[in-house]
Order: sequence, then C-alpha cells, then structure tokens
Amino acid sequence: MEISTEEKGVFLNIYIGQNIRKEGVLQSEIHGEQQIQSLLSKGLIEKNHWFFDQFLTTEEGYNLGNNLIIERINDNKEQIIKNINVIPGKSLGFIIKRYLQNQLTFSTEKPFLTDWYSKWEDHILTDSRIWILYNRLFTILEDLGLCFKTHDYVSTRGGELRALCYVIPSEIQEFLTSIDLIDFKPNQEETLKLYTILLTSKAILSTEDKYYAREQLYELLKIHSLTENQLAGIVDDASKKKFTSEYRGLLSENKPFDIFDSSRFKIYLDKSLLEPAINILLEREDTIKEYNTKKEIPSLSEIKHVRGYLTFEELGNFYIQVSKLERQLRQFIQKKLGKGWMKMIENDISNVAEGWKEKKQKDDYWGIEPEEDLMNYADLWDYIHIIEKYNRMFSDRNDELGEIITQLKIWYNQGRNPVMHSRTVDDQKYYSTMSAIQYLHKWMDRK
Repeated sequence: MEISTEEKGVFLNIYIGQNIRKEGVLQSEIHGEQQIQSLLSKGLIEKNHWFFDQFLTTEEGYNLGNNLIIERINDNKEQIIKNINVIPGKSLGFIIKRYLQNQLTFSTEKPFLTDWYSKWEDHILTDSRIWILYNRLFTILEDLGLCFKTHDYVSTRGGELRALCYVIPSEIQEFLTSIDLIDFKPNQEETLKLYTILLTSKAILSTEDKYYAREQLYELLKIHSLTENQLAGIVDDASKKKFTSEYRGLLSENKPFDIFDSSRFKIYLDKSLLEPAINILLEREDTIKEYNTKKEIPSLSEIKHVRGYLTFEELGNFYIQVSKLERQLRQFIQKKLGKGWMKMIENDISNVAEGWKEKKQKDDYWGIEPEEDLMNYADLWDYIHIIEKYNRMFSDRNDELGEIITQLKIWYNQGRNPVMHSRTVDDQKYYSTMSAIQYLHKWMDRK
C-alpha cells in the first residue's frame, strides 16, 4: 500500500511507540491530524480507549511497519554503524547487552537505586559518563527514525502518566544485538556480581537473626553462581581497612560477617569494583581485581541447618505471617487496579475470573458459605497472571518484576503451601519464606 512521506513518519511513530504498552501509544503524543485520518481510512491503524486514548497498528499495518523498519535499517546500516561508533565499544556493548537485548522501552530518567537490591549494572549506568553515552545511543536512533520518545502510563484511577521513555522497535533491537560487542570478560563479571551481594548484605546483616543472615547470603550466592570463597576474599580485604569484620562463614556461630561502617563500606565497594569497571567501559587502562581466600570454606552443598524444625510456637507465628501477607497482597492488588478491578480481570484475563467463580459454585454445592470477595479464591498463579497482565502498575522495571514473581513463588511454595497443608516446615523453608515476605512488604510499601 502506498503512503506519503508525511504519512510514513506519523505511521512509524505509532508502529514503534505502541511497544510502550499493549494498549498502544497515547494519541495525545502523535501529531499530524491529516495523516492520522488518512492512516485510519486505509486501515493501517486503529483507535483504542482504556481511560486514555491510544493508537495501535492493525494486522495489515503491523506487517507494513515491519517491512518499513527493516527497509530503513538496511538502507542506513553504514550510517547507523558510523554514528554509534562515537560511543566507546565496551560502553556500547554494555548498554546493548545489559539493557537493549532485554526490552523495548527505556526510561529517560536514571534507575532508582536502593541498597536492598540493586543490580551492579544499574549502579554503573547511573554514573554520569555512562549515562551520557546511554542517552546518546537513543538520540542517534531517534534522529534516524528508529526510536520514538513517549510517556508510559497506567490505567488506574482513570489513567495516570508515568515516565517519559525511549521506545525502539524489535527490528532495531535484533540488529543491534547481532553486533559482536563485549563489555566484560567472564571473570570480571563474576567479581562485579559481588557488588550486588555486598550492597544487599547491608540490609541482611542489620538483623540480629543470624539464621536469617546465613540463609539470605546463601541464597544470594546461589542466585549469582558465586562461591563463598569469593565472598570471603573481598570481605577480608575490607576488614583490613576496618570497614567489616573478617569473614566467619555460613556455618559460624555468629553472622557470616559484620559491617562496622556502612557508608565507608559503600565507598570502598564503589572504588574497588565500580570505578575500575567504568574505566574499562570508557576504554581506559584499569583492571578489576579478583577476590578469593585461602581459608578452608565448606562448599555450599555441605551447609546444614542447625536447628532442624520449628517449635509449635514458632509454627504459630509463622502461620500468622504467611496468612497476613496473603491478605495484604489481595488488598494491594485491588487497590492498584482500582474500583473496577473485578471488571478488568473479567475482561482481560477471563480464565482467572472464571476459575474464581467455579470455586464459589463448588462452595455453594457443598453447602459452604461462599466468599463475597472473589479474590479470596485466588492462588499463586492468579496473582502472577494479574501482576504480569498489568505489569506497569506493579513495577517500573522488568528485572524487578521478575524478582517479585520469584519472591511470590518462594513465599507460596516454601511457606504458604506447607503451613496450610500441615506439612513439615524446617529452617530452610522458614528463613526462605520470611525473606520473601520481607521483600514483598518492601515492594508493596514502595508502590
């Protein structure tokens, strides 16, 4: 189908911009009324409304957009490569490998960082020098018509605008990720993972509960595929400067280690890990030190839980914490979705709503007083389906969304199911669940 140059510009903004959310790109951010009307009449785009007005491509429009973007990339390959080569190769590799290959939307604002759990990659990205290069890449793509800047939004409380974002099409994502670029070597990346673990450990070690501290450090090491020897190496190095105690180990009588000066410890981590990493990305001479220890550290597979099983009193308290979290989670979901939450679920994820209604009918059949609030029939996968369906209401970042779902699974499978079905609850289940509950509370408090 033939469209004019002016129509093509408007059309591609819609084609790219609709990646912001499944509902489409905001109509208020697409300009060119004459071109819009022409595209509508040709059946290439359609209007959508969900509190806000949005534009989406039709199936025919999607196919055309795909062809036009591929054509634009092929016609401008040399120009794209030439323009992005003003960014140092390792920095470009870092931005593409750590960010572009995982998503199509990117906030124009620096990531919000916390000591509870922030990726080492995000701490590097917030360095002003790397952040300038990050923005430069999107500006280059925008100038070539391969990126569109628009606001994210959520459809709660009548509609709410969120961050201004760069949005790219999947075709340019595929093209850029096909470029052979390397940021860090595997051994360097392993060392940088220690930054996330140690920054997170500041919150973990603030507790007086040594069992909880052990369990959480153990889980962090597993998640990041690191050894206790590597953790011991950098902690012992920090202990020489009196920022921490020496590393005692996951089987010690006390907590694995103590942090004496949290602020100076953070500065130590930045200087020891982040600064060399940033210099490498900027292609300056620097090295990332590898940390290890000569101490005899048992392998993680040898770690046994000291106490075994919960007492009746502990089990009772555990039941209260597990069931309280579920009630709060249901209230939280309803609040985020707004007054019409049930109607939204019936329209958007009807299988979830039908499942609740079937459970209510079974209660009626067996003479059990049915629940007035249908969400009281929800299970783990219902919560996950709702959070994934309305993901931007619950998290601004894809990586955090994945962590939220992981923690929900831990809470449900390690705590909720065992305690509700009178199964054995041992230390491992207890501390994993309590950690997940703490994480989920912090998430709900933030949102």
